[in-house]
Amino acid sequence: MAMEYYDLSREKYIKIVNFICSYNGIKENELYKLLKDKECKYLLFLLLKKYKCTNKDILIDILGQNNKSTISYNFKKAEEKFFVNRELREKYFEVEDILQKII
Repeated sequence: MAMEYYDLSREKYIKIVNFICSYNGIKENELYKLLKDKECKYLLFLLLKKYKCTNKDILIDILGQNNKSTISYNFKKAEEKFFVNRELREKYFEVEDILQKII
């Protein structure tokens, strides 16, 4: 039962990651490009947080991040950028509207 929940939860994470990749014209196997572009990375982390996809073990597995502190840092930095960067905010709301229909 616990493994089944993990798989369903993981599926939600993957949907969000795949959506952000397709939105930015990045192939799924080129996830490193998404993480290299700071705006895309922060957008991803904001959406993950909105949909309560914050399990660091799952994120390390999916994103290939090194450790939990890197994941925590990215969540914190994404929130900071959201409040400072108007373009990121506008893009977030645009993407969030589309993603809401998918999830």
